[in-house]
Formats: sequence, C-alpha cells, structure tokens
Amino acid sequence: MKRSKIQPSPLIMPVIFWISGIILGKQFQVPGGYIFLIIILMLILSFIKKIRIYMILLSILFSGFLNVSIRADFPSNHIYLIVKKNSQFTQPIEGKIVSEVKEKDGFYRFILELNTINKKRVIGRINFTTRQDSLSYGNIISTIATINMIKKPSNPFGFDYEEYSMSKRIYASAYALTVINIIGNKSNPLRKFVIDCRKFIRARINNRFGKHSGFVKAIVIGDKTGLDMKREILTKAGLSHLLAVSGLHVGILSLVFYFIIKLIIPFRNIARFVLINVLLFYAAICSWSPSVTRAVIMISLYLISKIIQRKADSNNILVASLLFITFFEPEQLFSIGLQMSFTAVLVLLNIIPRLSKVTSHLGKVKIFSFGRLFLKWLILLLLISFILSIFLSPITLLYFNQFNLNGIVGNLLGIPLISLLLPLGIVIIFLPEIGFLISLYKNSFDFLMIIFDRWTEFASKLPLYWKFIPFNLIQVILAYLFLYLLVYMAVKFKKKKNLIFIVLILLVIQAILFEKSISKNLKIIFFDCGLGDLALIETPDRKTILIDSGPIKSAPKHFRRSALPYFQKNGISVLDWVIITHAHNDHYGGLDCVLEEFEVKNLVVTDEFQARKVWKYYQKRIEEEKCKIVTISDTTHIPNEFIKIKILHPDKLYADENINNMSIVIRIDYKDFSVIFNGDLEDEGEHYLLENYYEFLDCDVTKVGHHGSKTSSIPEYIEAVSPDYAFIPTSLKNRFNFPHKTTLEKYSYLGENLFIAGKDGALQIETNGITAELKTFLTNKIIVENKLK
Repeated sequence: MKRSKIQPSPLIMPVIFWISGIILGKQFQVPGGYIFLIIILMLILSFIKKIRIYMILLSILFSGFLNVSIRADFPSNHIYLIVKKNSQFTQPIEGKIVSEVKEKDGFYRFILELNTINKKRVIGRINFTTRQDSLSYGNIISTIATINMIKKPSNPFGFDYEEYSMSKRIYASAYALTVINIIGNKSNPLRKFVIDCRKFIRARINNRFGKHSGFVKAIVIGDKTGLDMKREILTKAGLSHLLAVSGLHVGILSLVFYFIIKLIIPFRNIARFVLINVLLFYAAICSWSPSVTRAVIMISLYLISKIIQRKADSNNILVASLLFITFFEPEQLFSIGLQMSFTAVLVLLNIIPRLSKVTSHLGKVKIFSFGRLFLKWLILLLLISFILSIFLSPITLLYFNQFNLNGIVGNLLGIPLISLLLPLGIVIIFLPEIGFLISLYKNSFDFLMIIFDRWTEFASKLPLYWKFIPFNLIQVILAYLFLYLLVYMAVKFKKKKNLIFIVLILLVIQAILFEKSISKNLKIIFFDCGLGDLALIETPDRKTILIDSGPIKSAPKHFRRSALPYFQKNGISVLDWVIITHAHNDHYGGLDCVLEEFEVKNLVVTDEFQARKVWKYYQKRIEEEKCKIVTISDTTHIPNEFIKIKILHPDKLYADENINNMSIVIRIDYKDFSVIFNGDLEDEGEHYLLENYYEFLDCDVTKVGHHGSKTSSIPEYIEAVSPDYAFIPTSLKNRFNFPHKTTLEKYSYLGENLFIAGKDGALQIETNGITAELKTFLTNKIIVENKLK
C-alpha cells in the first residue's frame, strides 16, 4: 500500500504573509489610511482569476502591516505623545487602577489607566509607584504625581524597557508626591476574581512551600520575582525553560484538570468544554503569557475539533494560535518567549515524529524486553532534547549569546521531575487546612526538590555550555536555512554525497560572510552605570582594558545590567587588564560580576586599596581565578604595541588620607588622540599633578573627576587639560547632587561637547588616531572630529 502524501496545512502560507506584514509594520511607519486603500485595491484585483491568490496573500500581508500601524497612531491626548513633548512633569492626576497592586521593599506598584491630568482628559496606561498601602484593583484615585517618559536604553545593547513597556501597552511611569485619595471604585468582576485568585495562590505558595516558594510561583503562575540563584543554575543546566509556564506545564495541568473534571462530569464533550474554560481561566491567572496562551489555544482548538468530530491538523492549530495571538497583540511576535515556544512546537510536530525510524532498529537488540523499551525511550528522549536544543540555539544565540547543550542530559531527569513536581505543587496549594495531609504531600515535594536541585547542579557543571558568542539576525536566518536544508536532504535524498556537499557549501558561505574583520581603530566606551565609573578600552590589537566596574549589585545600573550586554554581543570574554582606580564601591562594586563572567588576566590596584579590609574578600576570589595582581605604587606604563597607557598618579611621593585623591589617573595616547581618566581625583590631587606632571595633562577627551563634584575640576586643572570633549559619569538625580552647578559652569565652554551619563547615556569614541567619531546612546548624538590636537 502506498503511503499518502502529507498535505500542507492551508493556514501556513496566509499566516506567513500576515507575520511578514507585522514585521514590515514594525520597521516602516506608514499612515494607516494609505495601507487601508492598498488593501481595498488588492481585494478588487483579487476578482481577476489569474492573480487572485497573489492579491489575497498580499492583502493579508498589508492587513498585518495595518494592524501595527493603527496601534502606533496615538490621539493627541494620549500620554505617550504628552511625555514625548515633556519628558518629566508634575501635575494633579486622576485614574483607575487596572492591575493587581504588588508590594516590594515597602513600595506599592500597579498599572494606572489615566482619566485626567490637571483636569484635562487624558488616555493611556502608566506604571505607578507609591509607598501608600490600602490600594486595590478598581480604585479610582487622585493625587499629585511626577510623570516620566520611559527612556530608551542608555547603553549599547541595553534592555529596551520602553519597547517592552509599550508591548504591554504602558507608556510612562509615575510616582505619587502626595497622599492618594480614593474617589471611587469601578472594577470588572471577572478581572477582580482573577486577581483575587492569583493573590490567593501566591499567598498559599508563600505559606506552604518555604524556601521553594519562588520556584513554585515560577512554574505554577509564571511569577519569577522570587527566584534567586536557581535561575542561573537552571540556565547553565539548559533547563531554564522549566521556569516558564510553557506548553509542557499546560499539557501536564490539562491532563490533571481533565482527570478531575471527568470524575465529576462523566459526559466526555461537556468535560472537554469545561476544560477549555478552565484553561482560559488559567491563562488569565498567568497574565496571558505567550507560551501559556499558545498552549491553551492549541489544546482548546484540539478539544473543539473533538467535540465537533473533525480531524485536527496539528500545524493548522499551531499557526491558528499564532494568528490569534498576533491579531490581538502583534508586538508579541517579537518576544523571545513566543519565538522559542513556537519553534519548539514546530519541531516537535514536524521533525520529532520521524525519529521513530531510529528507535525501531532497537527491536533487534538482544536484551530483555524491559531493557529494550528503556533503551528505546532513553535514546528517543536524548534525540528529542538534542534536536530541540539545536533548533532553538539560533534564538538563544541571538538574544543571549549562549550555546547550551547541557540540556540534552539535563532534560532526561528534569522533565520527568517537573512532571511530578507541578501537579504535586497544585495539590498542595489547593489542599484544605488538614495538617497531616499537607505534611505528607509537602514531604514528598521536598524530597523530589532535593533530587531536582542535585540534578540541576550536576547538569549545570557539564562542559557543553558556551557564552559570549556574537550572533546577528542574518546569521540566524542562515542557520535556519541550513537546518531546513539539512532536514530536507535527510528526508528527500538518498545520496549522502549531496547532503555533505550542501552542508559544506553553507558552512563555507557562513565562514566567509561572517568572519570578524580586525579593526585598527581604538574604541573607548564610557558606560552609563548611574552614580559610578565604568569604562572599556578596546585597543587596535584587540586587547581589552576595563577601568573600574561600576556600583554595587543593588544599584539599578550594576555592571550586569549596564555593561555586560555589550560584552556578550561582541564576544568579549577575556579582559587583559582590569584597573580599579580606588577603594570606593561605586568603582569596584561590579568586580564580583567581572571575576565571575570573564577571564581576567591582570588586575591593577593601588597599594592603598590593598591595605583596605575589602581587599581581603577580593584577594581570595582573585586567587581562585588565578589572576595576576599588579600593584601601583608609582607612575608606570601598561605595555601595549599600538597605544601608550601611562599611569600618572599616584606616584611614590604622594600620600593622602582622602581615598579619592589616591585614585589612579590614566592617560592614553593613540597617534594624535589622547584621553585622561581622572578617577575621583579632587582638588589636592589635581594641584599635585599640575606641579609635577603638567606636560602630560593636555588631551582631547577627559573623564571628569569625582562625577562632577564641586571638590574637583579646579579652573587651573581644566585649563591644563583643555579637553575638547568631557564626560561626567553620574545620574542626574542622586544624593550628592552631582554634577555640581559650579562644575558645569567651569565646563560650559564645551557646550554640546560636555556629556553627562544621566542625560546623554553612554559615550562611545572610535578613532584611528587622526580622526574620531563620538556617539551617545540616549540622546543619539553623533559627532565626527576630523582634526585632533
């Protein structure tokens, strides 16, 4: 009997055109009216039989385009346009709380739907923060608040919080300056019920799971705020997908819910209908996250096909769920969760079923039947895990610059364990207050968690995890083209020579197109790390020098958030020199992260730093990392073939009880270009440099000392340095009021060439030693300097 050919799913091509339209709409801004006219024209042309299918597909493409354009077209009284004109303002406001009110560290946060600003009608949602409690969903409130524009990333490759917020339909942030008055209440009963259920579940988890509560909240309701180091361990183990409420979780819970419903309702179709509603409610509890929504839609469509007795096409169901999600939330197409979720299911539906041929050969193995069955499923699970890892790797490389195959082993026990932990956790959450029953199930849960933790710890230490791999969108497209051709050749062609030939061609193409060119330029990046210092120098011979590491871990712009994404995207995993200018934690605060993430060859500190108590802590870490310690007790040079790196301060004759005046001051020269890093040097130190090293002070660019404090930057020192450009590393709002007004006045002659981290964001300088280009990342200034000193 001949096998029937697999018929292509009819929805696939329309959905491809639909999402192509969304992508185009994201890239190009075109008025919705023009797009609507194009759609009408396409529909009229579709009456011509020869071009009907093309016109219909094009009209679907432009419909996706229109869907994005309409959402980007804001009315004049929308808060998004208001904050674009005035990035910060304080006014009396009124609005309705439309989300759960969450408390963290004494602050209460929620989403506020605005009604009025200064008694004028305004629309749009904002993130709101207050210290006032007793607020809840549905409250209509009034107060005086400061409203801020959500800024774009101020550092290269930084997380785009503005884009993320807009995908959630949130367009500004605000905090209350006065007492919040509750002037009414208007809530949706169903929405309120969902929020109350989520609060109940969260409270039960906190009460019953102790140290495991953060993990349980993540796998049950998708709340990851309580996770600690477990997230990092699971990432290295290749099991981070278990933390997201994904299709696996929804599938497990569907079986549990269906079993319970069938015990109560014996009629199959009614039980299926009830299950659909339970799953929709669960998706609402999980805030309609993409992976949950996709899984719920797919299962619901499958159940509907069973109810109406129609054969379900899995690929049609998959693309229908994608169409449904992107119709209501087109921004979700660009979310990592949705991309990984759909890729994984696409592979599971279309590639994994073909693995049966591999495991069928195990029937010839001469061992007892149970052993053969176990071996078959073990190999199958390994193959599934391997194939999923390979097909998801281009996405993880693009967004996280990581390639991880530890999950191939990790999933062997990780997935079975989560399949037990999840339903067991649900049972414990909803058990009535019967002490011995709760203890019985809780002990079982704790025992399984011990096994799970030990297993993830083991998997995280496997050697198949690589990070800091640069990868771009074109490489992602090529990688998926390569994987598609690989699968196609494996299925369609019998001659292995053809397969090897195409694989080699693609590998050569990728190697040629994406070989990293070696630049002969010097690149310097002053990162915006808030109130702190953090700069990277990339020399023409590709050596890397880090000067200071920014503030402590609790700071909003700690090293991991401000600078690490740049290193990841550029594949910088080795630091040849790390220089910590002095012993203040806004300069060494990120050193823990640096030592953890990078191979540090040389750590440069002063002998004064080594006399501090904090050095004992770092000394142990440094010895573990086998990093060479270079102690600065006098002026010296750091060797480099292309650039001159001179330590100007402190020299052996200088001493000061003020730690700031013991800062390392560094001068870098590359042909005609020069820059000075002043650390936190204050006026006493500046006087010393003027008296002893005056001839080394004149430069093109300077990093202003002590974040623009009034105790630094004396007029004589500025005159000696005479920079054409200056950078002040500080936020605009801080407890020290940096940068000080008098300091700004001293540098006012620079005009637009004075950059402040809190205003301009990070500053990147790239120079060939004769000309230079300066670029800011918040104000998007680009300055080309054609003549250096």
